[in-house]
Amino acid sequence: MKRKNPDTGDVFHRGDTRLDGYVFFAYTKRRRSDGHFVEIWLHPLASERATVNDRQRKRQKAHGDTVRHATTDA
Repeated sequence: MKRKNPDTGDVFHRGDTRLDGYVFFAYTKRRRSDGHFVEIWLHPLASERATVNDRQRKRQKAHGDTVRHATTDA
């Protein structure tokens, strides 16, 4: 079960911010003892880096710029 954001009443979404400035990143598949999924909260700078990396990865995938292993024909 996903824990609800007390401000919105909906579940947490990537980019939601806590009072201490940490940014919600994702839920994991592990559950806590109360039945809620474990949440990943990132420091604001780490969140920014993750966002930049995600954009680069998506851009590379869309343009077919992914690195492929070279095959040799023998």
